[in-house]
Amino acid sequence: MNRLALAVLSLGLASQLYSAYQDSCEPVLELPSPQATPVQQEPMLLLSARGFGEDPAAFGSFVGKVEVTPLAQNTGDSDGQCSVAMAINCITGKKLDDKDINARYGYELMRALLEECRPAGYSWKDGGEICPAAWELLGHKTVVEGTPVVLALNGPEFSCTERGHIVLVCGVDGDKVTFADPATGTNRTTTKQNINNAPSHPQGNFIFYADRL
Repeated sequence: MNRLALAVLSLGLASQLYSAYQDSCEPVLELPSPQATPVQQEPMLLLSARGFGEDPAAFGSFVGKVEVTPLAQNTGDSDGQCSVAMAINCITGKKLDDKDINARYGYELMRALLEECRPAGYSWKDGGEICPAAWELLGHKTVVEGTPVVLALNGPEFSCTERGHIVLVCGVDGDKVTFADPATGTNRTTTKQNINNAPSHPQGNFIFYADRL
């Protein structure tokens, strides 16, 4: 056997001996068992203004305060447009009025809310008509989330013509309700009972509320 063959054979034996040494002498490291990743539950979505049985905090964790600058309507029938303008200004920081809403959207109030507030990260939903079970929603929206609620209603306390009126609810404290009234251009207060008992607006005593996208 020549020297080259002996060298190759020696290297092969050395490699086998070293592998055997590793198998017998080096400690075996135990890998930690995989930990289960906790699954975070998505926040429950509020689907209706007609009452819900869960903790209202489940519908939003951020705390806010409604900052509404009251506006007076410029025409006799622009209360809805004025209330929508105030809602948009509150959420987006814009400075719109009823004339701006009328020029861009006419009487399409929901479309105005959706299109103007979407860039700020908000959508709007129709919450049905006001009823006793809806106050938990209105309180949560105005007090916890800091967003106003558009409300339609009727009756001599809210509409001097009794043809219907639309206002912007900006606070609920116990039985007291604060709203921005386009008819006066000021914030006013009333009670939940007065609103619950208010006659119907021609389109119903509807509520529109904002949700984060």
